[in-house]
Amino acid sequence: MARPLRMDYPDTFYHVLSRGNEKRDIYYDEKDYLRFLDTLEKAVERFKLEVHAYVLMKNHYHLLIRTKEANLSRAIQWLGLSYSVWFNRRHERSGHLFQGRFKSFLIENDRYFTAMCLYIHGNPLRAGIVRRLWDYPWSSYRAYADRRYEVSWLTTGLVLGIHGGSRKGFMKVQEMSLRGEENILGELWHGLYLGSEGFSEECMGRVKREGHREKPQGRSLLRGRDIGALALEILERLGERNPESLLKVRKYRCWSRDVTI
Repeated sequence: MARPLRMDYPDTFYHVLSRGNEKRDIYYDEKDYLRFLDTLEKAVERFKLEVHAYVLMKNHYHLLIRTKEANLSRAIQWLGLSYSVWFNRRHERSGHLFQGRFKSFLIENDRYFTAMCLYIHGNPLRAGIVRRLWDYPWSSYRAYADRRYEVSWLTTGLVLGIHGGSRKGFMKVQEMSLRGEENILGELWHGLYLGSEGFSEECMGRVKREGHREKPQGRSLLRGRDIGALALEILERLGERNPESLLKVRKYRCWSRDVTI
């Protein structure tokens, strides 16, 4: 089976998603959550990453990352392997913990970056786990809402700075996003890029220049098939419980059958 197209670049923002194998839980208790966060902190230092937002759900996680080097794949593979070895040993199990390779897409600029941060934080509420985001301990939301919850390896200054450095301003925008006033996923191109049409064209130029035509996924991407079913699949993978409602807001754009997030 051909591997998904990877777009590893320095100084680039990414949304990263990884699920448990067969959608099984990857965290059993508090100790597992804490261990994963400890491993994530080590990955930040080891691979010179910036983590701007995260949420750990029972059977998957979301990260909002900025790479300083072209090493996203190595960093996330190391994170998954390191945690899996510890998890399997602790719970006396064997086999794959995560479902295949992680999914990721590039993010264009401040607007899309901030919107994805808000989207990531909203996962527990959309899943019906909590009634208030504050009540969910395994996300970066509390660090944004209250400086007492900040940790050294989490970068909050960029997103807060976009809102004038105001935590209250950030929380207000977060509440607006939960009411569905902006559907940022309507601007996800080819399952690989979140941004404007110009940004998508720029990224497509990278694919052409770097010879991805030799990969099956690259050829399919450059053909730009319009597949609505893949749009639904991608939204489901992002954790949406009612993806059809999101697609009613904007027309989905140029999805490819062979390239997934």
